[in-house]
Amino acid sequence: MTAKEAVEDPSVAARYEELLATHLGFYEALRLRERRPRSAAQRQFQDVAWGRAEPASEHEKAYVWHLRRRRIAPFNTGTPSQHIDDAMTGFEPGSRPVSSEAGVKWDNAWREIRGGREFW
Repeated sequence: MTAKEAVEDPSVAARYEELLATHLGFYEALRLRERRPRSAAQRQFQDVAWGRAEPASEHEKAYVWHLRRRRIAPFNTGTPSQHIDDAMTGFEPGSRPVSSEAGVKWDNAWREIRGGREFW
């Protein structure tokens, strides 16, 4: 079962919740390296939890489902932010997206007049 199937099928979600209620501490210890894997299955589980392998067992699928619900990396699928080169697409070429007064306050903060002379 995939994460989408678990959302669509409440019995799968209930089974995943049951597995997580029983084994979540063990899963977390393996993912966070608080517990060393003692078998090939546990090493496979670590690889899945770190996003290096696809989930095969029911335990792995339940844990990946949990990580996606909690948006824990590497399974957090947030919306990508705008690329820095695309920030100016809404403006005419050569225009400034801020007013010309934006830097005046900063410039004047360093301005000092002593003895009739102006220092920057």
